[in-house]
Amino acid sequence: MNIVSRWLWFATGMLVALAVVRPVCAQSLDEDLRGMSAVQLAELARNDGDAKRGAVVFFQHHMACSKCHSVGDSKPSSLGPDLTTLGSEVLDESLVESVLHPSKVIRKGFESVTVLTTDGEVLNALLVERTSERIVVRDLTRGGETTTLMTSEIEDVKTNALSSMPAGQVNQLASQQQFLDLIRYLIEIRDGGAARASQLQPSPELLTMALPEYEQRIDHAGLINDWNADSLRRGEAIYQRVCANCHGTQDQLGSLPTSLRFAEGKFKNGSDPLAMYQTLTRGFGLMAPQTWMVPSQKYDVIHYLREAYLGPHNPTQLAVVDAAYLERLPKGDTRGPEPSKIESWSAMDYGPSL
Repeated sequence: MNIVSRWLWFATGMLVALAVVRPVCAQSLDEDLRGMSAVQLAELARNDGDAKRGAVVFFQHHMACSKCHSVGDSKPSSLGPDLTTLGSEVLDESLVESVLHPSKVIRKGFESVTVLTTDGEVLNALLVERTSERIVVRDLTRGGETTTLMTSEIEDVKTNALSSMPAGQVNQLASQQQFLDLIRYLIEIRDGGAARASQLQPSPELLTMALPEYEQRIDHAGLINDWNADSLRRGEAIYQRVCANCHGTQDQLGSLPTSLRFAEGKFKNGSDPLAMYQTLTRGFGLMAPQTWMVPSQKYDVIHYLREAYLGPHNPTQLAVVDAAYLERLPKGDTRGPEPSKIESWSAMDYGPSL
């Protein structure tokens, strides 16, 4: 795809994305919360939310909140505002909307842009400075690293209407209560500043990610050899329900500009099945570990990506999976636990009355 056609495709995709307010294939929790007003949810958070529990939610690796937002840290993040400095002008309901509708109001100084360079590179970044001679941005794909480009190096700059914060992030939560706890935490650190954030800082033991023991003994070759029409359907269901929120589909952009477009992008952490499995397991960059997935679910999604995106649309990223490749995979004697069947009622917090 040449530069012109790629840029036209991107612009068209953005128009399609902007026409859709709700995230792609949102799960029930996101839909349920969006069905309530921000004022109502803010009141529930004030009355029923727990800031200490909310702090644990905020710092969980799979939520990725702390990757972009500081809370009075000595080394603030450059990807999002310090949440202890928001000020009283940011209302409680505004905090609710910033989580559920991150693109509705984008805080000044954190607008994202897409820069097309004269050599065909596409850069997703936050704008720092723009003059007649140069543009300074913070590269979203490199943790906010500052990059300076001279005007002569730039083909075009587009200001994005979508926030760099992904929509549908609340689908990572287990219940409405966790959402209320998170909002209560945001309210308290907005009001109490860095001192309150320090008081609420959760113990590291609550945040440490420990891989299950079985991950060291996975039969990767066996799981791949099990790929069939059923695993393809399961993988498609998971992708549409969860992954498409950030990564998008063939027809629609995802809500996170830095997320890989599987039909055309280049994988940064490897595109063979084992590399993709490790990315899902351990995370990579802004991609949080998908700790809710068991091994069979990860390989179901990988199967779907290979069949639906890489093979027909992005063949340079389709790694060869043959007998030699399978032989090189780590040996194991387990395929991990069976996927759990999650019903909406099972995630509800009934408290001590249960």
